[in-house]
Parts: sequence; structure tokens; C-alpha cells
Amino acid sequence: MHGEVGAGAPGARESDPEGPGALTKGERTRQRLLELAIERFGERGYRATSVSEIARAAGLTQAAAYAYFESKQALFIAALDADASGLVLDAGAQADPSPVTDAPLDFLVALFEGVQHHPLTRRVLAGEETEIRVFPELVDLPAVRGATQVLVGKLRDGQARGEVRDDIDPVLVGAGIEAILLSILAAVVQLGELGTQRAQDGVVAAFRAMLEPPA
Repeated sequence: MHGEVGAGAPGARESDPEGPGALTKGERTRQRLLELAIERFGERGYRATSVSEIARAAGLTQAAAYAYFESKQALFIAALDADASGLVLDAGAQADPSPVTDAPLDFLVALFEGVQHHPLTRRVLAGEETEIRVFPELVDLPAVRGATQVLVGKLRDGQARGEVRDDIDPVLVGAGIEAILLSILAAVVQLGELGTQRAQDGVVAAFRAMLEPPA
């Protein structure tokens, strides 16, 4: 068992003078741990970073940190989800106005540009985390699943407007596009470039061939 849960631990909800919408002390502490974990794991990686150093930076003991995250791996995965969430939300906002057949590439471009500001997510996509098997977890992160659900909604709306072929399953195709985009993103992050304009035009053509109704 890890250390005791003391004051300020997740279960200790305290009144906050900033109002009912403000975070509790425990929620603020958890958020601070995640911010520090994103920073430290992003800079140095999983192996070279310890829970104790993150806890000290947050003004906590290691035992207190384990009251929020049961293990180093749990802290890493939570930090990765928080970091990826910011990246996905920003990229999704940029791609949202795009036609449904162009949205996957626009989303990919926005992810590639934005990942440079998310070093933890970039480390995972670049294959730099060999001490922990995290790529499967990246696929299952709530942030990624949420982006896929948005795409599924766009596909259904496109079908209703006659812009997307009606003989495809939006849920199944959305999951396939998610897998394709993550694989391409990992590849281009490792290469350091998104590819030629011809390659990008080819991606658009492929998605249009997949999604648009036959002429």
C-alpha cells in the first residue's frame, strides 16, 4: 500500500472562497501534478523521471502523490492524456470548418503543427518511450476517442446531406480513419516533416475516394 491519504488528497473536498465553480484544493493539487508530469516526462522521458521529483516540485511527499495516482505508469498515462487533449482540441478546432472529405488531412496538418508544442505527446509518437508500452494507450485515450466521435458525427451529417456515401458505417470508418491518422502522424513526427504537396494531395484524394458518393 502507498502512503496514507492526508489533507488535500482527492477525497478531501474543501470549501473554496473563489465560489462554487472553482476547483477544490485536491483538484488543484492533482492538476498541478499533471502539469509538472507533462513538463518532466516531456523533457526527460519516463525512465529518467521519478514520481518523487514531481511530488517535491508540487510541494508534496511521494506518498501524497500516490494518493492521486496509484503508480508512476498511471501518472504518465494521465499526463499523456492531458497533454494530448490540448493538442487534439486545438487541432480539431482548426479542422472543424473543413468539408468532411477534407477534414482528416486538415486535422492531420493541425496535429503535426501543434505537436511541436506538446513534447510529451511528441515523445510517444516519435517512439522515444521504450521503457513503457504506451502507443496502444495513446489510441485509447479519451482525447483521441473524443476526436473520433466528432468525426463520426461529421460523417453522419455528411450522409444526411448526400455528401458522404450512404453505404458506409460511420462508426467503423471513423475508427479506421483514426487509426490511419495516428499511424501517419507517428511516421511524420519521426521523419520531421509532413511530406510533399503531392503526398498531401494524394491523402485528400484517397479520403475523397473513400467517402464521396459515386459520380
